Order: sequence, then structure tokens, then C-alpha cells
Amino acid sequence: MPGLAKKMRIQPGQVVCLLNASHEAAALLRQECPEGVGLSEGLAEGPCNAIIFWPTGLEGLSDVFAQLQRRIVPDGAIWVVMPKKRFARARDTGFTWSEMQAAALRTDLVDNKDVTLSKEEYATRFVIRKERRARYV
Repeated sequence: MPGLAKKMRIQPGQVVCLLNASHEAAALLRQECPEGVGLSEGLAEGPCNAIIFWPTGLEGLSDVFAQLQRRIVPDGAIWVVMPKKRFARARDTGFTWSEMQAAALRTDLVDNKDVTLSKEEYATRFVIRKERRARYV
């Protein structure tokens, strides 16, 4: 996917963490990220500029979002990767995008962008609401 890192606003010097990424997705992101991006599987020690997250279920998802929002820089992003609708059943995804979004919106997060990650997946960007970012400095 040409320009994926640019669409996701991933730049050299940033720390990007992958959570629950498949081998294929991690390889794609390694290939797409420009040199100088600190890409790690799992959470980094310090704050992240972006967390790319593949949720596995709805139970406790709002709590996970609340924890993740504390791990990004105030103007960072949490990208939530979901299978496209026609692939969701084959992947045994037991929740919809709307249910995932509702879990995120119970926190200080708001969604503001989508990108296609692959022919089967897309990602939605969640950021901390501007008026609440001061809490995360």
C-alpha cells in the first residue's frame, strides 16, 4: 500500500507500537515506515506517537482504550485495525465497527480518519480530544 505511512502520519523519529498485529501486518508496516521510525511489537517503555491496535473482543475494550490513551503523546494517535465487513465473519470478529467506536468514545478519544491498511483491513484513527489533551502532558 504505497504512501501508507504518510496517510497514517508516521514520520522519522516517532515511536510506533503494534498491538496484536499479525505477522503479515507487522511486515507490511515495517516495509512502509520510513527509516528512523522506532517500530515495536508491544508497548514501548515511554510514550508512543502512535499505537496500531488490533482489538480481539469487546469485553473490557473501553478500559483498554483508557489505558492506551495514557501511553500516547497528547497529539498522538491510536489506530484501530478492523477487518472490512466482508472479511469479518471469516475472521470470527464478534463485534462491529460501531461497537468498537462506542467503546473508544467512552474515553477521551474521538475518531477522525480512516485508511485502508490492506485489501482485507482498514484502520480508524482515534486521538485525544483537543480540549482534554492538557490532562495528558
